[in-house]
Amino acid sequence: MSDFCDSTFSGASFKRTLLSFFIVLFSFVLFADDPESEQVPKHDAAKSPEVSSEKEEMPAEQIEKPRVQVAPTVYTKDEFIEKFIAKTGLGDASKYKVEMADADYDYVIAQMFPTLKLMTAVGPHPKYVYEQSEILPDSDGDGLPEFKERTWNKYYTEDWGIAVRAKVEFILPIYTFGKVTAARRAAWAQIELRKAESKIGDLKIKKEAATIYWSWVMAQTYLDIMEPAMKELDKAEEKLRDMLYEEKEGVTQKDLNKLLIEKEKVQYLYDRLILQIDTLKSLITEILGENWAFADKEMTKQDFSKEMPELVDFMKQNSPYSAYVKKGLSIYENLYKLEVRRTLPNLGIAGSYSFRYTSSVDEKYYPEANSPYNGYDGEIGIGLVFNLNIMEQVRKIQKAKAEWNYMKAQAFFADQNVSLQIQKKYNDLKALDSHIEHLKKIRKTTKGMLTTEYANYESGMTTDTKDLIDAVKSFFENEQEYIKAIYDYNMKIEDINEFTGAVEK
Repeated sequence: MSDFCDSTFSGASFKRTLLSFFIVLFSFVLFADDPESEQVPKHDAAKSPEVSSEKEEMPAEQIEKPRVQVAPTVYTKDEFIEKFIAKTGLGDASKYKVEMADADYDYVIAQMFPTLKLMTAVGPHPKYVYEQSEILPDSDGDGLPEFKERTWNKYYTEDWGIAVRAKVEFILPIYTFGKVTAARRAAWAQIELRKAESKIGDLKIKKEAATIYWSWVMAQTYLDIMEPAMKELDKAEEKLRDMLYEEKEGVTQKDLNKLLIEKEKVQYLYDRLILQIDTLKSLITEILGENWAFADKEMTKQDFSKEMPELVDFMKQNSPYSAYVKKGLSIYENLYKLEVRRTLPNLGIAGSYSFRYTSSVDEKYYPEANSPYNGYDGEIGIGLVFNLNIMEQVRKIQKAKAEWNYMKAQAFFADQNVSLQIQKKYNDLKALDSHIEHLKKIRKTTKGMLTTEYANYESGMTTDTKDLIDAVKSFFENEQEYIKAIYDYNMKIEDINEFTGAVEK
């Protein structure tokens, strides 16, 4: 137990119990290394003979055996990020986007292969007879024979058969005047764009995971300070009530009320922190399972060695963002070229083959090998196909060019602006680094001030609590700001990594 709680309360010296929660909190921090506070209670070792004899007489199966605690699995930040990405499944979504782009590319390549179309039909057909041409005897008395043209006789609906039809058409492109090439390049650029988009998504997920990681570490750092201080505050309240009961000089109900008001304020902050920790714990447990721990037990600065020119150069040349912009421009450029090429014809080979069979048609006397009802035929040739819808195609070209120019303007603006954005983020990081270093020095100074003021107050050299309160508040505010500054520094590194893609190894 600390000197603060062991010392005797009387008269004006008692008023230190009315100091805010900050005095209780940091008296614990400052005097945690006091010899008296490190003594182990003796009551556990000095057990009564009755208790010992009772345990000796208990059956062995009733004696509670110590539980074997399994050490938690410790995760570094990078290991937690890997687990987070695997759990979210967003990596699979990115993979499917790439597969969609691959399918588009394969579709373009398929345009270079023959296009086949098969049509078939089967149905009933009545009997039909072909009558050949012939010379008939004179029937009108002019002495000349009559000539009868060949013809298909009428249908016989009382007799039916089956009619089968089949037709195959094919087109083989030979030369498209750049259409397939432009479409293929656009499709390939889309694949690369989807890959870059997937990497950008990974960077954003990593930042989200890092935010969870560092939020947990910061919350635990605050909790490690608040929990023992809350216990000290309860002890101070208990002693204050005892002194009121004993009617100690200088102690009033007003003093207790002030302490209780301050305690409720602190209790609210503590409860809110516990709820936030509970939310984070549920989320992290959902990702890692039970019995986990993080490698970082308190807020510490991450290492970051990259310089701003290196970040700018990487961002413009090798980052997923630069690849995304470049491939996006390539897509619009090739789509524009594709629309221009569509004003030109397509050179190719086209052909067809058809087969006809009708079981109920009698064409025994048909003079040709193929009839309209039975037989086969085909054709093949080489030719050009023109798109003569000129006005529509001109508008498509104008639109494609405008879209390409718009994307070029956007890319130019982004290229000019990216250096400024990186410089701002980098300077913010350096400012936070400087802030942390100054807070370290202030931390040492405020701790010295608090030690001095507390010693003066304990020794009776002063009974005024104002300087002590000011010293405690300064120390607490600096401590809180110091922890938050380290968190902001680490998150600024995560922000730079996500923005530039230059992940620190």
